[in-house]
Amino acid sequence: MKIKLLAPAFFILSLSAFAQEKTLHYNEQVEKEWNYAQVYRTGNLLFLSGVTAKGTMEESVAHVYKVLQMTLDKYGLDKTHVVKEGLFTRDMEAMKKAQPIRKKFYGDHSPASTWVQIDRLFEEDYMLEVEWVVEIEKQ
Repeated sequence: MKIKLLAPAFFILSLSAFAQEKTLHYNEQVEKEWNYAQVYRTGNLLFLSGVTAKGTMEESVAHVYKVLQMTLDKYGLDKTHVVKEGLFTRDMEAMKKAQPIRKKFYGDHSPASTWVQIDRLFEEDYMLEVEWVVEIEKQ
């Protein structure tokens, strides 16, 4: 199964305009309907709502971290700014096997992480959801 990666419309915004906003919407219509923002900035921190994926676990891991990287790129940040990761999966054993994909993304960086297996995600066929807390300026 191939996963299409659609570049969210917000990526056309300029960084200076984006830096002034407290929230970032990937799909503003849907997010307003459900009353959330994909990214919320407060002070020196970004809180990234979960990014989801379906397909095999390998495809899901690759997709999720590619989308999360796009958000880091938008802010001019890199993986070393990630301070906390929450990972929710429907299949922990498959996630453990896909760990090398995640490890390749992080390299030597090790954020605080919590991994949880759950019965289902928002959509029934989603396999993985990852959320982050990102420090904008390192202390």
